[in-house]
Amino acid sequence: MNKLKRLLSVVVLLELFGTFQLLPSEASRAQEADRVYVNGNIYTVDKGFSKASAMAVKDGRFTYVGTDAGVKPYIGPLTFVADLKGKTVIPGLHDAHVHIRYGERELYPRIPDIRATIGEWASVERMQEVIRRCLATGEGMRPGPEPRWLVLSGWMSDVWDPPEFRKELIDAVAPDNPVYISRYTHGSGANSKALQLAGITRDTPDPPGGHIKKDKNGEPTGEFVETAPAQLTRLIPPLPPMTDYEISRNLVEGTQLAVASGLTTIHGADTAGYDEVQRRIKLYEVGLLRVRINEMISESAAKRLGKPLNHGNRYFARSVKAFADGALGSRGALFLKEYSDYPGFFGEPRRSEDQLAGSATELLKIGFNMRVHCIGDAANRIAINAYEKALKATGKDGKEVRFALEHCQVLTPADIPRLARLGIVASMQPLHATEDMHFAESRMGSERLKYAYIWSDLLDLGVVIATGTDYSVSPYNPFYTLHAAVTRQDRNNNPPGGWIPRQAMTREEALRAATMGGAYVMHAEDILGSIEVGKLADFVVIPVDYMTIPAENIWKIEPEMTVIGGETVYTKPMEKKGSDRSNNNVAK
Repeated sequence: MNKLKRLLSVVVLLELFGTFQLLPSEASRAQEADRVYVNGNIYTVDKGFSKASAMAVKDGRFTYVGTDAGVKPYIGPLTFVADLKGKTVIPGLHDAHVHIRYGERELYPRIPDIRATIGEWASVERMQEVIRRCLATGEGMRPGPEPRWLVLSGWMSDVWDPPEFRKELIDAVAPDNPVYISRYTHGSGANSKALQLAGITRDTPDPPGGHIKKDKNGEPTGEFVETAPAQLTRLIPPLPPMTDYEISRNLVEGTQLAVASGLTTIHGADTAGYDEVQRRIKLYEVGLLRVRINEMISESAAKRLGKPLNHGNRYFARSVKAFADGALGSRGALFLKEYSDYPGFFGEPRRSEDQLAGSATELLKIGFNMRVHCIGDAANRIAINAYEKALKATGKDGKEVRFALEHCQVLTPADIPRLARLGIVASMQPLHATEDMHFAESRMGSERLKYAYIWSDLLDLGVVIATGTDYSVSPYNPFYTLHAAVTRQDRNNNPPGGWIPRQAMTREEALRAATMGGAYVMHAEDILGSIEVGKLADFVVIPVDYMTIPAENIWKIEPEMTVIGGETVYTKPMEKKGSDRSNNNVAK
């Protein structure tokens, strides 16, 4: 079977690199490699950020990394040798925080999204256009008696002019049907008809874990921070549950999009339950899942498993996801002082310090750490305090435990050095800075902004940063992440010079955060994250030099090949006249 796999890979390598040869045996049987790559521009991302031109792979691991001359002893009669033709190789990329909905959102969407593409924010006009279309075609309309509900997703009023959601904006195009639209994250909105049917008025109390936003006259605007009232959501006819086949198909086909983008490991942030963990294990066992997944699971799933999981170095579960607050855009992020643009409101707390500390302590006893969603400075302090209490209660070393703050967007001067002291990982999303820059200062004011999205300051203190996208909030493309980290600009290269540019990462720091940072937070830095002898052979071939191309072009990089465990799982289609360049040649 191994020889058959080798022969089948010949076609892939021939297409990608053009030349391919079997060389005379120079290797002893013990060190003969399965594959050898030569004439490359290889960034190893080892401690010295050294470069190489050749590498050998055997049984899914790197057995040699060095020069073209030095790799010759690893070439045997059955070794396939690929000429990289000077192309650049980087370690397999991690997305350290992603909601694994690639298939459901990109390939088989069930709810219409008013965004033109994920991560591109819609205008009021775009929202109204989509509502008109859906009312005319029936798309997004839920079954049931008239008037039927229309359910959409993806509005972001923060970039509108004026930057506010009002029910009247929907009423103008949908006066007779109830309409409910979820924000791009952590919130929702509805029109007057929906509020009327639900009986929501100025006297309706806030729901648990949520807030009904009201205008200066005390009337509901139609916007809900975090959780919407149950009397509204229970009126919406649910979608039929997905079948086991649909769930598995979405996962398998969707994650191939991630592989095609250069991702080799994704950190699932969906708080997967025990049954979902078992589903994913089965998909690996039958060979349908290629990408590595490091799962943040629910507390109940962790207790049922009883110990951390590593299924064949492909599927990992050793962290529990929890929430301390909501999102900045929806004003659900929890602050120590009130919002600058919404006086009297501090955000939405999710779990208390003592609750998080108790859970973290119990989980440490069975080998699990925690990764807590924290946006506002109050939420980050709650999580940091909880982590410190758990470490003291168990006597464990923070640098070994590696608790993480998911997002870690706004800190206080007093809390910043505590991350380094307690060994806490900052799991951050560079794209969020380039999206939030449109409204962050209005939410928190200029003083708090000094301690927000502080990548450079944290790195200078020795804090490990692991970068991700928070897809489907932002696009899953890891080169968008690298671009944002280095430039602090959007993909139109705005603002000139970058937003708060002193907090930008260097190219080396950004690549480390997207490789070794992800490996570190999952306790896998000994097998993943860099191109070094003994590590699993995960790498990406790209056509340009990441370290030298103009920074504004980093987001345009397209992988030519993705390799996971020595196996080529994606090659970019050859450009042929008249061919459809939009179809990815994803290994299935």
